[in-house]
Amino acid sequence: MRLLITNDDGIDAAGIRKLAEIAVKLSSEVYIVAPSGQRSAVSHSITVENPLKVRRVDFPVAVRAAYSCSGMPADCVKVAVQAILENKPDVVLSGINNGHNMGYDSIYSGTVAAAREAVYQGIRGVAISTWQEQYALVDRYLEGILRDVIEREHASCEIWNINFPACRLEAYQGIRETFPAAHPRYKDVYKVTHVSENESVYTLLDEECEVTKGDTDFYAVEHGYISVGRLECSVLRKR
Repeated sequence: MRLLITNDDGIDAAGIRKLAEIAVKLSSEVYIVAPSGQRSAVSHSITVENPLKVRRVDFPVAVRAAYSCSGMPADCVKVAVQAILENKPDVVLSGINNGHNMGYDSIYSGTVAAAREAVYQGIRGVAISTWQEQYALVDRYLEGILRDVIEREHASCEIWNINFPACRLEAYQGIRETFPAAHPRYKDVYKVTHVSENESVYTLLDEECEVTKGDTDFYAVEHGYISVGRLECSVLRKR
């Protein structure tokens, strides 16, 4: 099994190192193509005006090869599959993101977009996120979850989205299969500062939405469960 790893926090982020440590337990063929720096909340942006700058780099985990890319997360998957790697990967793992990607928020996520681009390239895509680089549950459970998810039958229009709760090991409740919540985690509230008669500054202040009961990703993570769910890439849905 050939694995490609990417993310949206950049190739030097702690999360991608942690994911690589786990991925090399799953496969002897692990490659990394990740953004050269922070690309959070870029969604499925791609680079069209300028050429991509790709540089092979040393990486602290013994993967086959690691590359830094000037583009967006989706660019990293596209250029890896179409130009860098000699053979197409079987699975793209995106993350581990420093922050949850659930509900409507997953639409804005570069992490999720990279997994979605994998599906567009005919490859299985998995997005993984946790909260503020908390890896105790990741260390204990992610390898097993990935083995299970990779072995499952995948619909051609779906990616898997995994989110770890921000709780201690003793507060962990288990793994729950979920659906994405039909709302964002935070409301968009703007503080307005008037600079002049013709100019104002709008500062986004996040206000939490209520987490309702049910089989949603928000509810699972809020109550100490690892959320494992499918996200549909609607343009590929069979009609």
